[in-house]
Amino acid sequence: MAASQLALISKKIIKPSSPTPLIHRIQKLSIFDQLNPCSYMSYGLFFPKQCHPTLPDDPTHISTILENSLSRALTSYYPLAGTIRDEGLHVECNDVGAKFLQVKIDCPMSQIFDQKSTKAEDLVLPRDLPWTPSKENLVIAQLNHFNCGGIAIGVCVSHKVVDGSSMANFTHHWSTMARNPSAPIPSFQFVGGSHFPPLSSPIAEAILKSKTRGNNSCISKKYLLSRSKINSLKAMIAAESGNKSSSINPSSVEAASAFVYKCIASNSTKPSIFTQSVNLRPIMKKWLPEEFQGNASFLFMAPEISDPADIKLHRLISELRKEKEMYWETKNLMSTLLEKVKLLQNQLERDHDDEVDVYKCTSLSKFIFGQMDYGWGSPTRVCLGSVPINKKIFLTDSQTEDGIEVVVSLKQQQMSALETKSNLLEFASPL
Repeated sequence: MAASQLALISKKIIKPSSPTPLIHRIQKLSIFDQLNPCSYMSYGLFFPKQCHPTLPDDPTHISTILENSLSRALTSYYPLAGTIRDEGLHVECNDVGAKFLQVKIDCPMSQIFDQKSTKAEDLVLPRDLPWTPSKENLVIAQLNHFNCGGIAIGVCVSHKVVDGSSMANFTHHWSTMARNPSAPIPSFQFVGGSHFPPLSSPIAEAILKSKTRGNNSCISKKYLLSRSKINSLKAMIAAESGNKSSSINPSSVEAASAFVYKCIASNSTKPSIFTQSVNLRPIMKKWLPEEFQGNASFLFMAPEISDPADIKLHRLISELRKEKEMYWETKNLMSTLLEKVKLLQNQLERDHDDEVDVYKCTSLSKFIFGQMDYGWGSPTRVCLGSVPINKKIFLTDSQTEDGIEVVVSLKQQQMSALETKSNLLEFASPL
């Protein structure tokens, strides 16, 4: 789509509706915050006019609703209206606010979905912003008006302060405030740094550098695994695991992520390691209050596999489950994390030295992005922003089909091999 079809209408700073109390002025970040890059996670929510007849016709009215409700949501999520300080160890909750852009797109919404060459998610997000360093405003939202009357809301949130779960909760509360302006403003606690303090800088810096090296030249592609294909995969994995006593009954996410990893790794001669970002909140309930928000995810690592021919999906899933059980059983989570962080640092450095391929998988399945109702109904489509992170696999629930969407980011040569030299397309359809 030509850039001339996009026109910036306005640019504003939205501050919290109430000042952040001085007692919360300096927020110490946790080990989980520290190990995440200071870059924007992003997604787009699409509301076609024909599917949302109660969507206001007046663009100014829509923007007023979103601006006022965002202001109230930032009062609860006050670190997101702040500034990162001390090389990523603290957030100064100084109420600098969020950036709010309005853009007019001179085409109907259907056009961007009909044209395969147009990446809808990139069009409705602030240009060149996803996964770039979040230096000024930690939240940047873009309201897009299509000439058909439909809208899309693009949101970028700093990963340094929240993970996918907290990002979804933030957007949910924003939409609640828009739908019901008189709803009470909830109170959340950003206390991860008090319970799980940050590491010594050299280890953290090494991990962050390893996470972001070599990402410039990779490309992303999206695939759909339909429900029927996922069920076939699950049956195949269960049969592969053998007798009933050792049989594995994988979840949809386990089956899809393990399968995609195997398809990628099978085209390499190097050893590989599969890692899965896991939400530790169910485990951390022993230490953290129910109102906790922030980062609480960590990479679980399966054992290294020297020969790609030895990758067995049931064994991979079983090993990751054992890792999860170990976290559940630990009596000292911080000690366990420190041990695992050192191992993670070593493996990521080996990945950088081309000794091993470390594949990183994140699932946003079962998150509530598809339930964001700002007052005119839930979005008909939710899209992740492009993910220019090499050897990365992202999973989300499909809003338009019954299944799971998978975003894969690889170097061009690996991507070509994935589609031509593996059985990926037997189970996945390109989007």
